[in-house]
Amino acid sequence: MTDTARTEAEETTEREGLSAAPSSLARLTWRRLVHHKLAIVGAVGLMLIIAAFIVGPWFSDFAFDERNVRERLQGPSWKHPFGTDPIGRDLFVRTMMGGRYSIRIASIVAVVSAVLGALLGAIAGFFGKWVDTLISQLINVVLIVPSLIILLIFSKRYGAAPLGIALLLAALLWTRIARVVRGVVMQYKEQDFVQAARAAGASNTRIIFRHIVPNIVSAVVVEVSLLVGIAIVLESTLSFLGLGVQRPIPTLGNLVYEEKGNIDNDPMRVLLPGLFVVAIVLCVNFLGDGLRDALDPKTKVES
Repeated sequence: MTDTARTEAEETTEREGLSAAPSSLARLTWRRLVHHKLAIVGAVGLMLIIAAFIVGPWFSDFAFDERNVRERLQGPSWKHPFGTDPIGRDLFVRTMMGGRYSIRIASIVAVVSAVLGALLGAIAGFFGKWVDTLISQLINVVLIVPSLIILLIFSKRYGAAPLGIALLLAALLWTRIARVVRGVVMQYKEQDFVQAARAAGASNTRIIFRHIVPNIVSAVVVEVSLLVGIAIVLESTLSFLGLGVQRPIPTLGNLVYEEKGNIDNDPMRVLLPGLFVVAIVLCVNFLGDGLRDALDPKTKVES
């Protein structure tokens, strides 16, 4: 094949693939997203919650682990907006700091799961044959592993530091993204623009990163946004069961766990961190739905 023919084939792939105009795709996605009302509600709500977690402790004179037994079990007041716990710690600061740790853990889970899942899913879908079989069997093995038992063994053997919990959750959740990416790659690798690139002599690496990866970004972005909500719920559930991040580090889940004994006498101690969990998950799901619709050209978004 001559250099001229090869150049023309390369240009054909640029015109036919979505990777040809990433800036145009981004502009189109943004226009569709801003007209999705629930997505805007989710995005604004999530930003407000994260901002509260970041700046909230600045307006308090107390540290999240500061004890004052003379002020134990106090109700909400100007000094202690959420009251105090049984050993006199300020619940407002602890809730804000707990939100920081929960968001941080969920973000690490989402990023690590996305990288690992997208990489293995793309390799399985593109190369197929024994590579696909091997990775698919690995996915099946991870899916049948009893997560709670693994987390219990991990926390008992190695402790339950936030980073360790995040990496372990990512090791159990990457399969969700891998299966989605595998299916999308298997669909796109047979498209004309990929065949044209292969005929032009493009290497497998160039085909994957130049022509296929841009087309799976939308699927990965949607799955990552939804995975943040899943990670928040899982971390909160594990902490509530005593298997998650341990004291003195606060998370939204272990704050509920610590105060569950007071649910009859003072239910707000349990409800406040629980409501933050619900609000975060709702906002993330609204945003994820909006991203899915905005990135899907077949979906009509109401203005």
